[in-house]
Amino acid sequence: MDPTHPTDGEPGTPSSGQPPYGGTPQQPPYGAPQQNPYGAPQQQGPGYPGQPPYQGQPYPGPQYGGQPPYPGMPGPGPYPGQPQKTSVPAILSLIFGVLGGILISIILGIVALTQIPKKGQKGKGLAIAGLAVSGLWLVGIVVAIAVFGDDEPDRDASGQVTTTQNTRPDKLRVGDCVSEINEGEVANIKVVPCDQPNGGKVFAVFDLPAGDWPGLTAVQTAAEKGCTDRWKASKQQASTDSSIFYLHPTEDGWSLGDRGATCLLTPK
Repeated sequence: MDPTHPTDGEPGTPSSGQPPYGGTPQQPPYGAPQQNPYGAPQQQGPGYPGQPPYQGQPYPGPQYGGQPPYPGMPGPGPYPGQPQKTSVPAILSLIFGVLGGILISIILGIVALTQIPKKGQKGKGLAIAGLAVSGLWLVGIVVAIAVFGDDEPDRDASGQVTTTQNTRPDKLRVGDCVSEINEGEVANIKVVPCDQPNGGKVFAVFDLPAGDWPGLTAVQTAAEKGCTDRWKASKQQASTDSSIFYLHPTEDGWSLGDRGATCLLTPK
């Protein structure tokens, strides 16, 4: 006899939960709970059957500005700013101020003080120093003019003195006439037009040899000889009884670079 297999249901119908021979298990409709082989129902996700829903946990990666990603490593810090540049006009202002270029130094100093705050540069102190040095130059020039002056006599187009006035001996030229002259140190001398009565006329001007101060006697001797030789070389003849008078530098003037000697023919 052929053995027979017991069935749970009607002949020809599969038992509950078992697929027919050669068939595939039937899938429940979408969204219905699905049983796993172990009998526990799986929770359905929002998109795909059998997957749990998202839990909404944040990604645990490193956050900017938080803890450093590796132990012992410093965290991110602020980036250092770019180094400030020194203003070129400020540097040039100081250089020209020291060298005596007053006008250029003042212009560059003003330009530097205007640009430095706008460009975020350094050099404000250099610009101020350049202006200060230029200011000292200006003060020195003003004082020198006030104390010494140029003392240049008024002259016409031919170079002749036109008015009576005081001047320094080193401002005398050949052909100038003086009102009078005295022995001793002469700081100022009065010049007059030569068509007026006068006390002497310049016939030669020359420089003594350069070098250290040779002494008063040596300077007087050199000035006297130089004036005498030049009068003889001119071959001029005085219209009246006259004598040669000479002016020479003093020791103080010599130290300041004065080497000039002035020769005059004065009436006796």
